[in-house]
Amino acid sequence: MILGAFFAVRGAGRFIEARTLLTNNVFDLIVLCHSLTPDECERLAAMAHDRSPRCQVLAVTSSSRGSMKPWADKQLGVDAGPYGLLKKCAEMLGYVLKSKARAASHAA
Repeated sequence: MILGAFFAVRGAGRFIEARTLLTNNVFDLIVLCHSLTPDECERLAAMAHDRSPRCQVLAVTSSSRGSMKPWADKQLGVDAGPYGLLKKCAEMLGYVLKSKARAASHAA
């Protein structure tokens, strides 16, 4: 939802839906969720790059400490949060977010 506030977004909840979107559309950026299998992610990334070599792929992983995904242009752990995702997508598309928002501090 946060990405849809700033970008034109097409969502898919399953591999087959994502494959259909990739078959019928050209995208600038594909964000692949950590809930997809590694094989599904790799196949979708290859489809995206075959369809449009300029398309970038962001792999969202369960942790920022996850192993690098060779099929992804960039990687981001879910621990980066919604703003981290928005910031990374903007960066990959050549935009700079200007915000005075700060992460909440944790009281000891």
